[in-house]
Amino acid sequence: MPVATIVGSDVHPSKTLSFHGTMPNLLTSADTYVDIGTLKSVFSKTTHFRFSAATNDLDVKILASIDGGVTYPIEEVAEFQVTVGTDLSKTVTTFYTHLKVQVKPAIAATHGTLSTNFAGANF
Repeated sequence: MPVATIVGSDVHPSKTLSFHGTMPNLLTSADTYVDIGTLKSVFSKTTHFRFSAATNDLDVKILASIDGGVTYPIEEVAEFQVTVGTDLSKTVTTFYTHLKVQVKPAIAATHGTLSTNFAGANF
């Protein structure tokens, strides 16, 4: 599974941590949810995501893990639609060890590309 590219400050948990980065752009090829990437968020209290779609509208959701990314039983942000030409932001304000973004076409067989940026902090 792809892993997010992170740029950040000192990652020591006793210091202020801020970070930002991107997940790989993904062109959907199936009508079911697929993983775009994971973000290790063990030191993050607040994580902001910005999504944009190209070609066609896409359905996205954010899952959360509390076991080091082994399982993702928590649907932290329920399914939402990202429409072409509109940036959409979502925020996670709960501590998790990892966050995972998943995407699928909003309409079957109308594939599109999702771009995902994120930024976060431990305060």
